[in-house]
Amino acid sequence: MRAVHVRHLSQAEVPTGGTALSPRVRRSRNRAVLKGAVGAAVAVGLVMLQERYTGPTPLVYFAGCLSAGLAGRHVRTALLTTPWGQRWSARREGYVRPGPEVTVDDGGITVGTSGRPHLEPWDAFTGYVETERLFVLLRSSGRPAVVLPKRTFPDAVLAAECRRLLAEHLPPR
Repeated sequence: MRAVHVRHLSQAEVPTGGTALSPRVRRSRNRAVLKGAVGAAVAVGLVMLQERYTGPTPLVYFAGCLSAGLAGRHVRTALLTTPWGQRWSARREGYVRPGPEVTVDDGGITVGTSGRPHLEPWDAFTGYVETERLFVLLRSSGRPAVVLPKRTFPDAVLAAECRRLLAEHLPPR
C-alpha cells in the first residue's frame, strides 16, 4: 500500500492568501476602512475649523494631529489584512512558520509539526467529509480533527490515493 505524504503550504507560499478571505478578516478590514475614513474626515474638519479662525488653539491642533494619526493607523491595518499585505508581512518578518507535514497510510494519519510526528490511528476518527477544496476528518463529537487542503497535493494521483485511503478506513459523511 502506498502512503500519501503532504506538506501544508504557509500563507507566504499561497498566491491567493487564503485567510485574507475569511469573514473575520474581512470584517476587521471593513471596520478599519470605516474608522480610517471617519478619522480622516474629522482631521479635515478640524483643519477647516482652524482656517476659519485667526489664531488656532492648541487643543484643535492636537485633536487634528491625533485624528490624522489614528486614520493613518486604520488605513495601514486595512492594507495589511489584504492578501497582498499578508504576504508582504510574512516576507518582511523573514521567518515563515513551517506548516505541518501529514502522512496518510494504512496505520492512520501522522501529523508532524516542528519535527515531532504524532500518529492518530483510524479509530480516533468517525468519518470524513470531502469538499471541493478540502478533506476534513471528523472526531466522535463531529468536530473537525484534521483538515487536508487539496491544494497541498502536488498532483491529482496523490489526491485520488488519499481519497481511496479515507474511503477504505472511514465512512463518508
